[in-house]
Amino acid sequence: MSRTLVIAGVLALAACGETPTEPDEQASEPVAMPDPQQDAAAPPAQAGLIPARFRGDWGMNAADCEGGAAAKGLLEVGEDTLTFYESVGTLGDSATVGPDSVQGLFAFEGEGMEWTREMRLEMREDGDVLVRRELGEGAMSGEFEYRRCTGRT
Repeated sequence: MSRTLVIAGVLALAACGETPTEPDEQASEPVAMPDPQQDAAAPPAQAGLIPARFRGDWGMNAADCEGGAAAKGLLEVGEDTLTFYESVGTLGDSATVGPDSVQGLFAFEGEGMEWTREMRLEMREDGDVLVRRELGEGAMSGEFEYRRCTGRT
Protein backbone atom coordinates (compact mmCIF):
# COMPACT_ATOMS: atom_id res chain seq x y z
CA MET A 1 0.00 0.00 0.00
CA SER A 2 2.82 2.49 0.83
CA ARG A 3 4.37 1.89 -2.59
CA THR A 4 1.06 2.84 -4.21
CA LEU A 5 0.88 6.06 -2.15
CA VAL A 6 4.42 7.05 -3.12
CA ILE A 7 3.75 6.48 -6.82
CA ALA A 8 0.47 8.38 -6.61
CA GLY A 9 2.18 11.28 -4.85
CA VAL A 10 4.94 11.48 -7.47
CA LEU A 11 2.40 11.42 -10.30
CA ALA A 12 0.31 14.13 -8.61
CA LEU A 13 3.34 16.39 -8.19
CA ALA A 14 4.39 15.84 -11.79
CA ALA A 15 0.92 16.74 -13.07
CA CYS A 16 0.71 19.93 -10.99
CA GLY A 17 4.20 21.31 -11.33
CA GLU A 18 5.87 23.15 -14.15
CA THR A 19 9.13 21.95 -15.55
CA PRO A 20 11.59 24.86 -15.39
CA THR A 21 13.21 25.67 -18.70
CA GLU A 22 15.53 28.42 -17.41
CA PRO A 23 18.11 27.98 -14.65
CA ASP A 24 17.05 29.47 -11.32
CA GLU A 25 18.50 32.97 -11.08
CA GLN A 26 18.57 32.62 -7.29
CA ALA A 27 20.71 29.48 -7.44
CA SER A 28 23.78 29.55 -5.27
CA GLU A 29 27.33 29.60 -6.65
CA PRO A 30 28.72 26.22 -7.70
CA VAL A 31 30.53 24.40 -4.94
CA ALA A 32 34.17 23.56 -5.63
CA MET A 33 34.94 19.87 -5.45
CA PRO A 34 37.99 18.81 -3.43
CA ASP A 35 41.16 18.42 -5.46
CA PRO A 36 42.33 14.79 -5.22
CA GLN A 37 45.89 16.00 -5.87
CA GLN A 38 45.93 18.13 -2.71
CA ASP A 39 47.40 16.55 0.41
CA ALA A 40 44.53 15.34 2.60
CA ALA A 41 46.54 16.09 5.75
CA ALA A 42 47.30 19.69 4.75
CA PRO A 43 44.72 22.41 5.34
CA PRO A 44 43.21 23.77 2.13
CA ALA A 45 45.10 26.69 0.60
CA GLN A 46 43.49 30.09 0.70
CA ALA A 47 43.49 32.21 -2.44
CA GLY A 48 46.65 34.28 -2.65
CA LEU A 49 48.40 32.52 0.24
CA ILE A 50 51.44 30.27 0.29
CA PRO A 51 50.80 27.20 2.49
CA ALA A 52 52.45 27.31 5.93
CA ARG A 53 54.75 24.35 5.27
CA PHE A 54 56.59 26.41 2.61
CA ARG A 55 57.07 29.46 4.83
CA GLY A 56 60.35 30.32 6.50
CA ASP A 57 63.95 31.02 5.54
CA TRP A 58 65.73 29.00 2.88
CA GLY A 59 69.42 29.23 1.93
CA MET A 60 71.33 28.17 -1.14
CA ASN A 61 74.36 27.65 1.13
CA ALA A 62 75.17 27.79 4.86
CA ALA A 63 76.26 31.46 4.76
CA ASP A 64 72.79 32.48 3.54
CA CYS A 65 71.25 31.16 6.74
CA GLU A 66 73.70 33.15 8.90
CA GLY A 67 72.36 36.44 7.53
CA GLY A 68 74.30 39.63 6.93
CA ALA A 69 75.98 40.76 3.73
CA ALA A 70 76.91 37.19 2.76
CA ALA A 71 73.24 36.12 2.62
CA LYS A 72 72.73 36.91 -1.06
CA GLY A 73 71.12 33.52 -1.69
CA LEU A 74 68.62 33.75 1.17
CA LEU A 75 64.96 33.26 0.22
CA GLU A 76 62.36 34.25 2.79
CA VAL A 77 58.98 32.68 2.04
CA GLY A 78 56.12 34.50 3.71
CA GLU A 79 52.35 34.21 3.73
CA ASP A 80 52.11 35.75 0.25
CA THR A 81 55.65 36.89 -0.56
CA LEU A 82 59.03 35.68 -1.75
CA THR A 83 61.80 37.96 -0.44
CA PHE A 84 65.20 37.79 -2.09
CA TYR A 85 68.36 39.82 -1.42
CA GLU A 86 67.23 42.81 -3.51
CA SER A 87 63.60 42.13 -4.45
CA VAL A 88 60.21 41.10 -3.12
CA GLY A 89 57.56 39.20 -5.07
CA THR A 90 53.92 39.19 -3.99
CA LEU A 91 51.71 36.27 -5.01
CA GLY A 92 48.63 37.12 -7.06
CA ASP A 93 45.11 36.10 -6.10
CA SER A 94 45.41 32.56 -7.35
CA ALA A 95 47.90 29.78 -7.04
CA THR A 96 47.92 26.12 -7.93
CA VAL A 97 48.66 24.16 -4.78
CA GLY A 98 49.50 20.46 -4.66
CA PRO A 99 50.76 18.26 -1.87
CA ASP A 100 54.38 19.28 -2.50
CA SER A 101 54.16 22.28 -4.81
CA VAL A 102 52.89 25.82 -5.27
CA GLN A 103 52.76 27.64 -8.57
CA GLY A 104 51.58 31.17 -9.22
CA LEU A 105 52.24 34.58 -10.69
CA PHE A 106 54.28 36.95 -8.51
CA ALA A 107 54.49 40.73 -8.91
CA PHE A 108 58.08 41.76 -8.11
CA GLU A 109 59.63 45.05 -7.00
CA GLY A 110 63.31 45.70 -6.50
CA GLU A 111 66.12 48.03 -7.41
CA GLY A 112 63.66 50.58 -8.80
CA MET A 113 62.02 48.09 -11.18
CA GLU A 114 58.73 46.16 -11.33
CA TRP A 115 58.02 42.90 -13.18
CA THR A 116 55.95 39.73 -12.97
CA ARG A 117 57.17 36.17 -13.03
CA GLU A 118 55.44 32.84 -12.73
CA MET A 119 57.20 30.67 -10.15
CA ARG A 120 56.93 27.06 -9.08
CA LEU A 121 58.04 26.03 -5.60
CA GLU A 122 58.47 22.33 -4.93
CA MET A 123 59.20 20.57 -1.64
CA ARG A 124 61.62 17.65 -1.63
CA GLU A 125 63.34 15.45 0.95
CA ASP A 126 60.50 15.56 3.49
CA GLY A 127 60.30 19.36 3.42
CA ASP A 128 64.00 20.05 3.99
CA VAL A 129 64.67 21.10 0.38
CA LEU A 130 62.82 23.73 -1.63
CA VAL A 131 63.30 23.87 -5.39
CA ARG A 132 62.34 27.06 -7.23
CA ARG A 133 61.75 27.31 -10.96
CA GLU A 134 60.87 30.35 -13.03
CA LEU A 135 58.41 29.81 -15.85
CA GLY A 136 57.42 31.70 -18.97
CA GLU A 137 59.12 34.15 -21.30
CA GLY A 138 62.28 35.69 -19.88
CA ALA A 139 62.53 33.10 -17.10
CA MET A 140 65.93 32.01 -15.82
CA SER A 141 66.50 28.42 -16.86
CA GLY A 142 67.12 25.58 -14.46
CA GLU A 143 66.24 24.82 -10.89
CA PHE A 144 67.39 26.71 -7.81
CA GLU A 145 67.76 24.50 -4.74
CA TYR A 146 67.43 25.84 -1.19
CA ARG A 147 67.77 24.14 2.19
CA ARG A 148 65.62 25.11 5.15
CA CYS A 149 67.50 27.34 7.56
CA THR A 150 67.44 25.90 11.07
CA GLY A 151 67.18 28.28 13.99
CA ARG A 152 65.57 30.96 11.78
CA THR A 153 61.84 31.44 11.18
